[in-house]
Amino acid sequence: MKRSLILFTALLFFYSYNVFSQSWTEKSEDETYTARHEFGFVQAGDKFILFGGRESPQVLDVYDYTTDTWSNGGMAPIEFNHFQAIIYEGLVWVIGSFKDNDFPIEEPADYIYMYNPANEQWIQGMEIPASRKRGSAGLVVYNNKFYLVAGNTIGHDGGYVSYFDEFDPATGVWTQLTNAPRTRDHFHAVTFNDKLYAIGGRLSGGTGGVFEPLVPEVDVYDFTTEMWSTLDASKNIPTTRAGLAVVVFDDEIYAIGGESPGSLHDDVEAYDPVLNSWSTKNSLNYARHGIQAIVSGDGIHITCGSHYSGEIIRNYEYYGTDNPQGSPNVNSTFEADETTKSFTYTELEGSVPVQVNLSNSLGTTGTYIDMIELTGSTDYTLVQSYDNRLVGVGGNLMVNITLNDTTKPTNNATLVITYNNSSTINVLLEGTLDTGLSTETENLNHIKLYPNPVKNSFSVYKNITDLTIYDITGKLIKEFNGNFTRNYLFNISNLPRGIYFTKIKDENGRHFITKLVKH
Repeated sequence: MKRSLILFTALLFFYSYNVFSQSWTEKSEDETYTARHEFGFVQAGDKFILFGGRESPQVLDVYDYTTDTWSNGGMAPIEFNHFQAIIYEGLVWVIGSFKDNDFPIEEPADYIYMYNPANEQWIQGMEIPASRKRGSAGLVVYNNKFYLVAGNTIGHDGGYVSYFDEFDPATGVWTQLTNAPRTRDHFHAVTFNDKLYAIGGRLSGGTGGVFEPLVPEVDVYDFTTEMWSTLDASKNIPTTRAGLAVVVFDDEIYAIGGESPGSLHDDVEAYDPVLNSWSTKNSLNYARHGIQAIVSGDGIHITCGSHYSGEIIRNYEYYGTDNPQGSPNVNSTFEADETTKSFTYTELEGSVPVQVNLSNSLGTTGTYIDMIELTGSTDYTLVQSYDNRLVGVGGNLMVNITLNDTTKPTNNATLVITYNNSSTINVLLEGTLDTGLSTETENLNHIKLYPNPVKNSFSVYKNITDLTIYDITGKLIKEFNGNFTRNYLFNISNLPRGIYFTKIKDENGRHFITKLVKH
């Protein structure tokens, strides 16, 4: 009897503790941040980032959970709203958002955007293909690629779509995939065990007007088979709604809050993908929609949203344990292995490969490359385009270049790397013809110019057929072609003062290179 009482007491304690730890608790944090809805809310390092929405959408609020304080994190470039923010490589990503709040026909954002929390910088990425631009879409990351599903192309006026796209930030390649089984907007997507789940939402501007019809079905994309499917109708979301938050917590997919025609929801329901079943969890303290939630430590965190009668609230609350986990944000160092890349070549080579290694290290943030280009010489080409690429934390990018002309005494160019929109790295490429290794070019001592230095004209101590003059950058300046006897005067009076190189071919077909100084 005593043993049974002890066991009963232990079970009762465990049950009571479990229920308490899995309830929603309102925080009494400093509420000096913007109350908003249809926003993004994500964790970046040891901070929570809150931005976008209907209300003061360009204001970015930062929550430091270690000090329980809010601060301003700068201003967003546009009025992001109706999107699912994602943290990847230390950056906050916005893909599939509206860019204005001109209800009911909001326009989709044109570009991919990133926010660097370490230095509070917004970065504009590549333009989204025109036919795939939309807002109110679901966004996930899987195996270092972004997947954007469904959404709406014209705000709340009927432009709901079933599009499914892949974006690879490492290559800048956007790929259209097989459409999802159905259209939807005002929902969130998550990944669990190699599958994407699209849950909730509606067809804004459909047959029921702005707020309906709702979408009860759960669509699933299997990344391993690259196939879409839909859960059995018996596994539809129990409480059909839109504008909800969806997160993975304790191996279940939680559907939190939301709205339906005439109703605002505090409902919290969870789908167990292993058991293929839904369960009801403790409700929110405050019904709300137009929200996004954060999972950190042993809890789910949520704030803001639209409450009853359109009231926009803050009322931060958490589910489970309030113990967020994260490391400080540190801006990475992006640099080239050398600022000057000097190399030699021989005339017979024809072309020379040159490599510049770019590294992103000593931090927690990725670096976005806007453009890489060559200036100063048309003899250099990039092996491929390196525009619109992300170099991840601790990552490298090898830039492959080809010098296509190895006949000039020198051949110089500059590799210009523009990154994070406003920063640049310049790498000087300095190629020099190595006459000591050339089988066709004779030693400089085998031929003489006189006078040298020269003011107007000079001669060569040989009978020659061709004489070409280059400046010190390798640019062709002047050519003499024909049969020239010894002591022929080559007039260069029109050339500016400076140092030049002459390439000479004698009557036996041998080549010589020597320096010429013009006074």
